[in-house]
Amino acid sequence: MTITSSGTKKGEFLAADVNTQLKNKNITTDIKVDTSSNFFTTITADEPAPGLKTIFCFKVPDQRSGNVEVHYLHDYAAVSSSIGLTVYPTVNFSGVIGTNVASLGTDLSFDTKTGDFIKCNAGVSLSKVDLIASLTL
Repeated sequence: MTITSSGTKKGEFLAADVNTQLKNKNITTDIKVDTSSNFFTTITADEPAPGLKTIFCFKVPDQRSGNVEVHYLHDYAAVSSSIGLTVYPTVNFSGVIGTNVASLGTDLSFDTKTGDFIKCNAGVSLSKVDLIASLTL
């Protein structure tokens, strides 16, 4: 368990916060409270399975701030996905697969309220001793 605090005074305004970090095996809980009565919480489960990491975070009193993220890291692939914990969440996905010679990746965001992709990026890269080429859309 780690507890830290900080404070700054500028004129008559005082900004301070208290941070607490609790670790139990592969689960880390970070809690932060500031002088504006905001309560930030992040819960991270590191390696529940090989290469996997999950993160749950939210801010009180903001009910729309909840978010769940999942990250997977492998020698030749990486995937990251997140979803907001709201009625109409935005779903984000990014992934890359490849080696030190060639790779292919994408970054997508989908708005469930409108049913539209709000971000759609893709890229491919090729790297040789005398040639480096990439294409990003």
